[in-house]
Amino acid sequence: MRNVLVWVTSIAALSTVAIAAADIPTRYSGSFPSVGNATSITGTFTGKTLALKYTLVRGNGFSSVTGNYDCAAKNATTTQCEGRWAVDKTGQTGRGRVFVTWKGGAPIKTKIKGFKN
Repeated sequence: MRNVLVWVTSIAALSTVAIAAADIPTRYSGSFPSVGNATSITGTFTGKTLALKYTLVRGNGFSSVTGNYDCAAKNATTTQCEGRWAVDKTGQTGRGRVFVTWKGGAPIKTKIKGFKN
């Protein structure tokens, strides 16, 4: 009986970890939540990389931005991605960091941090 109880407890613990891990998908392509002055965010996440395209609103102007990042899980629901971004029209580039919070394989929060070289 004791062995059965240990086995059931172990399975329950593993199931909880598997459910949490399922929040971060192995692949996602589509829309990401807008954040701050970054809107219309779309992209592809492969589990290890993130490619984003979004509109950056600056005053009365708009700029199209493309970013490519390498990603790692920060915790069970968040990926931290670091890489480079470029403003499509001007060619301005820089390093950036993107945090994506996932739930059930879909992004529920995006945080973009960009900084110049």
